[in-house]
Amino acid sequence: MCIELKMVNIEKEAEETIRFITDRMLGKLSTWLRILGYDTIYASEVKGDCVEEDESLAALAEHEARILLTRDKILAASATRKGAQCVHMKTGVVMGQLKELLRHYPNLNLEPFLIRCSLCNGRLRKVREEEEEDMLREKSYVPTSMIGECDFWICNCCGQIYWKGSHWRDMRERLKELQ
Repeated sequence: MCIELKMVNIEKEAEETIRFITDRMLGKLSTWLRILGYDTIYASEVKGDCVEEDESLAALAEHEARILLTRDKILAASATRKGAQCVHMKTGVVMGQLKELLRHYPNLNLEPFLIRCSLCNGRLRKVREEEEEDMLREKSYVPTSMIGECDFWICNCCGQIYWKGSHWRDMRERLKELQ
């Protein structure tokens, strides 16, 4: 069963206000930020070896006006010296990391939105009715009982399918605990 949720229209606001780039120690945080609608680049998506990667993350953060999130003290200090906006994350638990971010950015949106792919950061689009059945049946992870019962979204980059099932309610409950 799909869950109908009231959607507050802050998609554009979430996307235009803050953009992130995260180091390799913050993969789960990257996923959650994407779920929340934030344009978030994960370090594994940036080319280079470890030394080059740190320099690339800092340079990309500064060049694209992204906030660099890292657990690495040395990277945080180096990025800050180079003019990048940076937050050194102290906790290793993703919900704790979101809490840390809220201390730095009190207006951070904690409502999930289907605008970014949690896997690749690509843009999502709503699946049209005329393409729905064939497309969704090709994906083994899409419950056939949901097809025709709720809305689906697809990533324009990787083709991942999303819908608001019970997992959506569970995510919202976890996020409510942070407020």
